[in-house]
Amino acid sequence: MENKIHLEIISIDGKEEYLDVDSVYVDIPTSGVLGILPNRQPVVALLHIGYFYYTIGDKKTFYAISGGILNFKNNRAVILADTWEREDELDLDRITRAKERAEEILGKIDNKNSVEYQNASFSLKKAINRIKLLD
Repeated sequence: MENKIHLEIISIDGKEEYLDVDSVYVDIPTSGVLGILPNRQPVVALLHIGYFYYTIGDKKTFYAISGGILNFKNNRAVILADTWEREDELDLDRITRAKERAEEILGKIDNKNSVEYQNASFSLKKAINRIKLLD
């Protein structure tokens, strides 16, 4: 297992996935995409609404993520996520409806500092991120 990374993907709501992979690539807000290969130096990074993926052989598996933290050390990568969805779990119709609801709410709110505005803005960003992943 020396040339593999043990990847743990865990969300706040208890969704978990455990895999042994060849590499992990995460979208870091300040740096762009960071590739992690076995035996890399340790890293801790903040994740934002975006994506990550892992490889096993030539196959890439993508995930949409709504924020979280990555911790990599000793060939163990742990992604603690607010929420995550594997690309095959994404439903374009559901995502499109969520995007439209968020846009409708944002169009009605004048106070950009309100909690309702922040929540709708967050929902819109998540929906757009998921739609991009499906393209």
